[in-house]
Amino acid sequence: MSKKTMSFSVILVSVVIFTSLIVASNYLVQFPVNDFFTYGAITYPFTFLLADILAERYHRDEVLKVVRIGIFCAFIPSMFLAEFRIALASVSAFFFSQQADVYIFYWLKSKFPRLWWLRSAGSTAFSQFVDTMIFFHIAFLFVMPWQNVLMLVFGDYLIKFCLGLLNTPFFYLFAIRLQKFLGVFR
Repeated sequence: MSKKTMSFSVILVSVVIFTSLIVASNYLVQFPVNDFFTYGAITYPFTFLLADILAERYHRDEVLKVVRIGIFCAFIPSMFLAEFRIALASVSAFFFSQQADVYIFYWLKSKFPRLWWLRSAGSTAFSQFVDTMIFFHIAFLFVMPWQNVLMLVFGDYLIKFCLGLLNTPFFYLFAIRLQKFLGVFR
């Protein structure tokens, strides 16, 4: 299937969703559920799902443009809702991990075109690990003991990994099935 060009409305809606998810996650990451993860780990994986859904349908450069605009738009609101180090950590982590997600997604798709689940779950698992490592080291390394940071890294990544796997059926539904039958995201 040839890649479609993103319309302005798809770009706008996608950027608004990305921005909202990032800002919500930046706010929620300040509130630990327990010693192992924060509420931000629950909302953030949906950014990877959105990137993968877009990547299934559109050109890589267009998906990267949406990701970059989302980063830019999320930074200022994050500064008001979270501490500077949280906003900086989030933008840094999001910048590197989301781009890694897009590149890995396309690479897996080129190598294993029939394994739709692998490109979604595989790119998400790797890029969320990158995200988690960057975010928690920038946000909390000199604020709390390193052992606590590692516990948060482990717990948040575990939650993100599980949610990433649970997002796989949603990827199939929105990126594979609905696009074929309904022409979703024209």
